[in-house]
Amino acid sequence: MKKALVLPFLIFLFSLALNSNAQTGLNFDGTNDYISSSYTGIIGNADRTIEAWIRTTANSIPGQGGQKVIANWGTMSTGTRFTFNVLWGNAIRLEIGGSGISGNTPVNDGNWHHVAVSYTGGLVSLYVDGILDTTGRLTGTNTSSGGFAIGRRVDGINYFEGDIDEIRIWNTALSASQLSINDSNEICVPPANLVAYYKFNEGLAAGNNTSINSVIDEAGTNNGTLHNFALNGNGSNYVSSPLMGSDLQLSQTITSCGPYTAINGQTYLISGLYQDTLANSGPCDTILSLNLTIVNLDSSASRIASNQLQANETDTNASFQWLDCNDGLKAIQGVRNRTFNLVQNGSYAVEVTLNGCKDTSACIDVTNLGEIERTTTTLEIFPNPTNGSTQMTYPIGIFKYYEIYNVNGKLLRRNDLDQSSITTLDLKTFPRGVYLVKVKGKAAQSSQKIILE
Repeated sequence: MKKALVLPFLIFLFSLALNSNAQTGLNFDGTNDYISSSYTGIIGNADRTIEAWIRTTANSIPGQGGQKVIANWGTMSTGTRFTFNVLWGNAIRLEIGGSGISGNTPVNDGNWHHVAVSYTGGLVSLYVDGILDTTGRLTGTNTSSGGFAIGRRVDGINYFEGDIDEIRIWNTALSASQLSINDSNEICVPPANLVAYYKFNEGLAAGNNTSINSVIDEAGTNNGTLHNFALNGNGSNYVSSPLMGSDLQLSQTITSCGPYTAINGQTYLISGLYQDTLANSGPCDTILSLNLTIVNLDSSASRIASNQLQANETDTNASFQWLDCNDGLKAIQGVRNRTFNLVQNGSYAVEVTLNGCKDTSACIDVTNLGEIERTTTTLEIFPNPTNGSTQMTYPIGIFKYYEIYNVNGKLLRRNDLDQSSITTLDLKTFPRGVYLVKVKGKAAQSSQKIILE
């Protein structure tokens, strides 16, 4: 049982970031990375908009690199699929299986670009970075739904090569001014006409994200499935996003002495990286990222021998200070080892310090030190008190060596005994005071106090 928590130790560093660049997107390797979901898409003449952020250096011109698909749905036959992609002149394009409208602005310069296509009654409008790039009218409509994919065409070819973030699909045709409202920010609360929304914020940029296998549909229940992503390292993995977050980002680095209860009410028992979403009453939640180090300190102590106490903490980085419980937990000078050699009865505790955490054991009462050490073989010292030279007498063949301790339990001298029954002790170099002399053998030991005047 712990006697007292002498110094609760808690270091924390936190940052609050509203609209911080903490969001992520996904890198597609152009070979086989893609995302599928149960979202069915919009068909016929119904209004719609697809928008995304993309970054690529790939050549998408037919015959050189080929089409790079951002998002699409439907089936692979004339007039059945709705495909938003990069193609002619490395510009964005909207296709309805068999016909399409192409933009004029190349987007493969290695920079992030916001791209969008709106569709209403056959009229296609293509936007790059909030500016209308081109418009055109298609006579046909897509007649097939399902098969939704991000990063490849519905027939399993034309994989996107580069980064994609913030896929949004609306069931209305947005104008340039409507697109600009949230084109550089995530949407905290999706409006009703945002029917599919993938933020790609599940992982850490360039981190080990191999445990992640899906992406969240923030606007509904059509979560996406990740296919073939490496999810570790700089490619085919999560990347830093150009967007500004609308949620409040809270990051903490905590060192806690023992179990830690976070602001979300969760109590953690082991060190690690933790993330949680704290629901707020307002429109945006708080994303809590916690880097937690827990120091589990053992502050208990035990009596391991008749004349020894020992702290139970075994970490080699720990430090110790023994205390006198009968003197208001006063530190015993010079007694700072894990093991405390007792020289007199009393009540003792140990203060243990480890990695900035400090705690104190329960007091251990020692009342029978003389009784435990008393044997049928006794040690006698004369003269005692002495001014520097005295003699020990003891039975022959019982004891092998002698030790001298100061009142703080510090070992000052240890020498072997010969086969005689008398040994002269020269204590002239010792300061005046009280000392404990012990003689020890394999099966017996005895001790006497000696006063040096």
